[in-house]
Order: sequence, then C-alpha cells, then structure tokens
Amino acid sequence: MSRIIFFTIHNTTRWWKYLGSQIDFAEVTVLSDLRGDGDWSLVDEFYRFMRTGEPAAVALARFGEAGCSEIILRCRSLRSLDRDLAMKMIGGMTQAIESAFDRFDPRLIVTFTMDRYVIDVMARVARGRGIDLLEMTASPIPDQIMFHRRGQLVPLGEPSPEQLGEAVNILCADGFAPLYVRDANTFSPAQFWRVYTYFALRGAFFNVWRFLRRDPLNLHYIDALKRLKHKVRPGDGAVLGLLRQDWQARLEAVPKNRRVFCGLQLFPEASLDYWLRSQDLLAHDDVVVRYCEVLGEAGYHTFIKDHPLQFGFRQRELFERLSKMPSVTCVPYDVPATYLIEKCDVSVTFTGTIGFQAALAGLCSVVTDAYYADEEHYLHVRNFSEIDGIVDRLQRWRRPADMDAARRQIVRKVVAAGAPGDYFTWKKFDPDDAATQAATKSLVQSFNRLLPRFMKK
Repeated sequence: MSRIIFFTIHNTTRWWKYLGSQIDFAEVTVLSDLRGDGDWSLVDEFYRFMRTGEPAAVALARFGEAGCSEIILRCRSLRSLDRDLAMKMIGGMTQAIESAFDRFDPRLIVTFTMDRYVIDVMARVARGRGIDLLEMTASPIPDQIMFHRRGQLVPLGEPSPEQLGEAVNILCADGFAPLYVRDANTFSPAQFWRVYTYFALRGAFFNVWRFLRRDPLNLHYIDALKRLKHKVRPGDGAVLGLLRQDWQARLEAVPKNRRVFCGLQLFPEASLDYWLRSQDLLAHDDVVVRYCEVLGEAGYHTFIKDHPLQFGFRQRELFERLSKMPSVTCVPYDVPATYLIEKCDVSVTFTGTIGFQAALAGLCSVVTDAYYADEEHYLHVRNFSEIDGIVDRLQRWRRPADMDAARRQIVRKVVAAGAPGDYFTWKKFDPDDAATQAATKSLVQSFNRLLPRFMKK
C-alpha cells in the first residue's frame, strides 16, 4: 500500500496520529523534528549529518547560493543565526529528510502551513522527487479547511450558486471575524509587561530545555529565545504611547475618499515569510512606510491599526517612523477593524483577511499574494517598486456596479478551495476521548475523499 507522511509540530502529534489511523487508502507515517516524537523523528539523523555529512557543502549542492539565501531569509529563526551555522543546519536537515524519504518512500506529504526552514527544505526535497507537499489551514468559512502550497490555494471543485450565496451570507454578516482571530481586549502597560515577562521566562526555560533534550538546534526551542532579531525588548512598551487617542477626530477631519485603512498583520508570520513571492517585500516595516509616504504625497491619510495578537510583540521602530508622518494616524489596538473598514474607501494590507473583508465591503483592496485575491476585484502589488504607482491605480479603480454579484465572485476562490473539517480539533486533542474523536469526523472524511488525487503515482 502507498504511504503518506503527516509532518507534525509541537503539541499536535496525538492528533496527527489519530487522523493517520483513520486513513483508509494508504499507510501513514507521522514524521517529527522533535526527539522521541511521532512514528519517526528526524533529530538523531540531523545531528549525525551535522557531525559527519559536510552539511554546508550539501546545502549549496542541493539548493545553490541563491536558494540557501532564500531559505535563511524566509525563516524567522535562521535569519537571526550565524550564517555558517544556518547553512550547516539546512544541509543537515536536508540529509535527514532525504534519509527519511528513502526509508518510507512517501507518495504525499501533508502538514500545517509552512512556517520554518524544516518544512521549506522538506517541500524542496519533495518537489525534486515529484512528491506533492500540501499545507493545510483554516478557511475563513467556519468548519472548513483549505489546502495550499506557499499560500496559493488548491482548488477542489467548482462551487454551486447555493454554496456561494451561503458563503456571502456568512462572511458579510455584521461582526464577522474568522475563527482564528482570537478576541483580545486588554491593551495596557501592565498587560505589556505580563506578556513580556511570560515570554522572557519561556525563552529562558527553552534555552535550558533544548540542552537537556540534547536538541540545541531545534527551531521550536530556538524560536523562543529572546535574542532573536524580531523579539520584543523592554523599550518596545513605548508603542502604546505612539498610538493617537485623538484618532476619531483625525478620521473625521479627512474626506472618506481620502481615508486609507492599513491593517497590520502578525510579524514575523508564515503568511508573510512564505507567501510573499518577491523577496524585497519581506522588509515589512519599509514596505508599510513606503505605502504611507506615497499615499501621503498624493493627499491620502492612512490609518494604521496593529493586529490585536501582535500586542506585546511589536517592536517600536515601525511606529516611531509612522508617528512622525503627518499623513498617518496610528490607531489604538481596541478600535475594531470592521469600524475602520466602514469608514474608509481604501484598504492596504499584505495577505491578511482584512483585505478580503474590505473587498466584500466594496473598498478598493490593495493586497500582495493574498490567497483569496482574484485579478478582477483587487489591486495587486507584487514587488516593492510597484508601490510607487499605486496612486494612479487607485484613481482608476471603480467600485463594482453590482456589489451582490461582485461578492459572489469575491468568495468563489475561497469556496472552491474549501472542504468540511474543523481545523482546530488539534487543540487539546485526547485520542481516548470519544467527543474529541467525533469532532474530527468531517476532517477525516475530507482527507479520505480528497487526498488520493494528490498522491504520486
């Protein structure tokens, strides 16, 4: 029987193993990069090749200088490490993955959204062998999953008019927010210090734990360390003081057709690091500032709102730069994004679902490589230089005459890629609990129905 690999991450292995036990068309191996986890762990092989496998030379041989540089650039942890070490880790992990593939001869790899160099390398090795690697994430539509490859959706079938209508009703309902956007409503200096202290202690713990586990180079442990370039510092509590409490008056002083809403995303984040095709757009802060400069010079006023889950993790430099710009207002965390969508005519984001919600609301939605975006209903900015021409494109843009018809077209791409399944059943999954098993039923059915079509012959 053919074999599938499910690649697990921390705290999801029991869930993946249960799903694997329910697959009826293939054998399943749960592969892990944590010691003693899953059916097979990459850890011992990784360190063996780090010692004896000339890993840096292997990395260059497999991916070339440009490929290795991209792997490092896109991984939020590798780009903070010494380059020589990062190159060795890429080569060591490449050989460990190749060894696992030789052992199990998989016909398909399924995992969560790519968010680290391990999955990036795995996808590249799999592609070289003609094996598909499918990433899974939650759909904005409740109780549905989507498969994608580096943020590009995998269409699963043409949706019916009834499915499109139902999706529009769900996604356009008052107060709608995707299930993966958790409510957060405490944004005070005290809360900042609680978040900072917790993650400082967590980083210190993992700095010890990674050696106790004899796995000091594991990305799960390294990513917790406070010394990485993207980690928040004590002085970043100043972000709160850079948010304008008079934002409402500043909003009302600007004509609606000159208001731009820029909803920031989590950063660093898989949907930026691995979904943005142009590497020059990975300089997140510079991109946001350039948008504001170009729009401000043309008489637009940009209202910046940070993602609520970024509170306590945003470094202050971005807001320091933005707060000096007269055509920019940094809005407090507790202002609802839906309110700003209602009050503005233009939305600017990268890949975040705010761009999707803005298009459904009839705004001119500017996005970059967003999974939901078609060519007709969005303005696409695909590299840094295209930002300079965004004003001319905004002025040529026209709201669809028939918004009801437009909304059905806007949701089509998402509906076509959706399948039944509760993505979040991995949380606190208990394989011995009948209720948690039952909650995975629709997901298991989707796996058994859909995955065979992606298997290497």
